[in-house]
Amino acid sequence: MRSLSAVIANRCSLLQLRRVFLSFIALTLVSVNAVPNLVTATNTPPQPVLPIVSTLTGTFQVVNNGIGDQTSPDVDCNVTAYVSRDDLGSSLIHYLAAPSTTEIIIPGNALDSGPDVGGNRIAFTELTATGDAVVVFNVSTLTRTDIPGVKRSHPAVAGDLVAYEDRSFFVGPNLSELGVYDLSTEIDVRLTNDTLFDKNASVSPTGNAVVWEKCQTDGLGCNIYSAIQTSPGQFTSRALTSAAGENRRPDTNGQIAVYLSDRSGENDIYFQPLAGGAETRITIPGDQRDLSISGNLLAFESQVQNEYDIFVYDLSTTTLYQVTNTAGDEFESRISFCNGVGRIVYTAPAVDFDVYSFTFQLPTSPSPPSPATQINDLIALVRSFGLLPALENSLVTKLQDALAAVNASDKATACSSLTSFISKVQSQSDKKITAEQKSQLINSANEIKRNLGCP
Repeated sequence: MRSLSAVIANRCSLLQLRRVFLSFIALTLVSVNAVPNLVTATNTPPQPVLPIVSTLTGTFQVVNNGIGDQTSPDVDCNVTAYVSRDDLGSSLIHYLAAPSTTEIIIPGNALDSGPDVGGNRIAFTELTATGDAVVVFNVSTLTRTDIPGVKRSHPAVAGDLVAYEDRSFFVGPNLSELGVYDLSTEIDVRLTNDTLFDKNASVSPTGNAVVWEKCQTDGLGCNIYSAIQTSPGQFTSRALTSAAGENRRPDTNGQIAVYLSDRSGENDIYFQPLAGGAETRITIPGDQRDLSISGNLLAFESQVQNEYDIFVYDLSTTTLYQVTNTAGDEFESRISFCNGVGRIVYTAPAVDFDVYSFTFQLPTSPSPPSPATQINDLIALVRSFGLLPALENSLVTKLQDALAAVNASDKATACSSLTSFISKVQSQSDKKITAEQKSQLINSANEIKRNLGCP
């Protein structure tokens, strides 16, 4: 998260520098270098689809529209936190736990910013005499934990893990490293060790993984990285992107990483498995911004005519919902979906900046195809390609093994068989399986793995 002054400055600029927008939202789920799943390979580029954009119904509520600026909201299940800043420059973290509408102020020094909510904890930055420090407040016990170390800021918290930016190693403000602190074991780990700009971390809901931006020291040339915890205090890190352009705003649900990239000429949404794999692009004309994920739901703002409105995209049904339709801009949207109830918090300008919430339930929709049905469809796709008999038989056998495991409720074996299928496809030369065919097969197998909940 950014400092409060930076948030306000950046958001004011966004309000002043609007562009001419497209008057429609066109959406298609396009896998990079691939044609849509379960379609015979072709050299014709995939064409945009113009879907019906549904309006998501729910309840809007003012969180705080009082005097001063209310910004930087975050939410997890029923806990909402934000920064309240008065005209004298004092800033404190406020929070409330639905259904209660009573606001509570977290004890601080009035120089607090950037709250991040994870379960019953709120992490934030506090400016002290010796520099920035990371604080974690427990809303259940009403206790505060000061994370050891100085020049640490912009925390993200989930599970027992706190990720933060660490500027104690180098003098330059953009020479930040990324660190993680385990609240249960008190293990403090330096995840990065370079002279680059590591920033904007997000932690998976269980605290098993972190995603972040790694940029040049001028703040440009950003790519997305992930680190997965393999044992207490041990992480495996990898680059998820290496493409041209700017790759920013990563978030994760523990299975996939979602992020924004302008490599197409505008900011679009991309996602891929957290451990790396096929990258998928969600193409929406105009810019998208302020991306977040909870479960299978993405929330973000997208250009509509001459303003930004909030949208929700359901990865499991590929359905796009519009949340707001106002004459002004909404920004800083964040989503949480718990126990069938979704909550979005966001900031909107009025005389000053105010925080609002939107509570909703998803419309009842047809159940997605079962994993068994998807595997049978994938077997049919393999056979439709006319591959060499030995290769076709090998691939089909792996899928049949996965199908048998699914029917026996053996998820571990099903996931292993699908992983083996993907590895087999990846190992083939383009003469045996074209690049487009590979993408179709791998994307379909990864979708089945997501639906199964494979690690």
